[in-house]
Amino acid sequence: MTIEKECVTPTTVGKLLAAHLKIPPYQRPYSWRPATALRLLDDIREAKGQKSDVPYVLGAVILHEEENHCNVVDGQQRLITLRMLLDLLEHPGSHIDITARTHTSSKDMPPIVRVLRALRREINSEQTGENEALATFIKEKCHLICIVTNDIDEAFRVFDSQNYRGKPLAPHELLKAYHLRAMENETQDTTVRLVDAWESAGDVALDRLFSLYLYRIVRWSRGEHAPRLTAQDIGLFKGLLPDKDKTPNAHYHMAAQTEAPPMTQLDSAAAEEEFRAMEHARFQLDAPLVAGRLFFERVTFMLKELKRLTEDTFEYGKQYGKQYEKEFPFYRISTDGTVENPPSRYRYVSDLYLAAALYYTNKFGKGNFEQVRNSLFAWAYALRINQIRVQYQSVDNLAAIGNDQNVSAFRRIRNAVYPSELRGLPVSISIPNGRDKHEEQLVNFLKSKGFEINGQA
Repeated sequence: MTIEKECVTPTTVGKLLAAHLKIPPYQRPYSWRPATALRLLDDIREAKGQKSDVPYVLGAVILHEEENHCNVVDGQQRLITLRMLLDLLEHPGSHIDITARTHTSSKDMPPIVRVLRALRREINSEQTGENEALATFIKEKCHLICIVTNDIDEAFRVFDSQNYRGKPLAPHELLKAYHLRAMENETQDTTVRLVDAWESAGDVALDRLFSLYLYRIVRWSRGEHAPRLTAQDIGLFKGLLPDKDKTPNAHYHMAAQTEAPPMTQLDSAAAEEEFRAMEHARFQLDAPLVAGRLFFERVTFMLKELKRLTEDTFEYGKQYGKQYEKEFPFYRISTDGTVENPPSRYRYVSDLYLAAALYYTNKFGKGNFEQVRNSLFAWAYALRINQIRVQYQSVDNLAAIGNDQNVSAFRRIRNAVYPSELRGLPVSISIPNGRDKHEEQLVNFLKSKGFEINGQA
């Protein structure tokens, strides 16, 4: 349906919170920080102090109307915060047990508990009259623009439109909403399982996966430049719709990705490697993806693969240390297993190498990776030796079209039929004139791998 005028109405906070609202399972957990909640409280107090008859508008919420309730599509964080705020103003003893049970110093404290504690500290429970007046102002004078539709697709289209303006959602967040729409035929258990896996990865990891690797691989493998990933680029990851795309090409890719390997037989290293090979076959990075459940399964698998390759790179650098008593500063893995960034001067080339390694292993698997890794590494890190200063434009040019010294490894991988075609990847490494000590540690590392360095005796 198209949203009619009568379906977009200003509603008081009190009336909306009294309605039968539900947070659907596909929504992300509560994630506001205390500073955000306190800023909302300050804005409301300021509006109350102006003593104006004009309602104070707190933004818009989008609701999907079902038989006897409405699902909150957008506005969940604000509504939950307002509900907590009213509880604390009207019932000073509310939520004491929740905040008291959680250790103050726990870094794993849920965001909702941190916000409750911050709001409780801010609200003086002894000022009963002032608190009651503020609660009344919130319920009766604070309004939300309520957009209601009984068409879930329409609800998400409005959601997408709303988030292109103001402070936009990250591309991966928009993609999550889009692919959840394509899962209407999946069971709730499946939806919850996939959303939990997505949320547990965290925004930082998801943003890195899409912005630094998946987006760039798609563009570079086509010989196209890859500027910063924006919301306008999410069409690259919307994929095929099983109910609408009926071409032979669509049928081929849907069939290839639907056949999932058995997950109950991973009782040995060999079985796990076989499972990984099957997953790579299902989710080829330069092939069209399938919308819905398969999108989430692809992302979960690629996050694991990226972590494996990052750890592999860490071990790769330690090989240098064994020979020269000095570890080369690639990606670090801290004692708790957290991935740490390399020194800033290697940031662009490190991302370039990992993108190439992810693309190669996705197409040809791990079996031949040992033979090709040196070439991919030298190809990416040669930029750090060949140039005094490396900017992203240099990386983008090399990866998309190549340059005067080196070819594009991504186009070579896309066109290769056999992994052996990548072993002889042409790599030219030259020390800039008059810079004998330029990147000496990196130069020695590549020399130890058998690469010739031009401009060095």
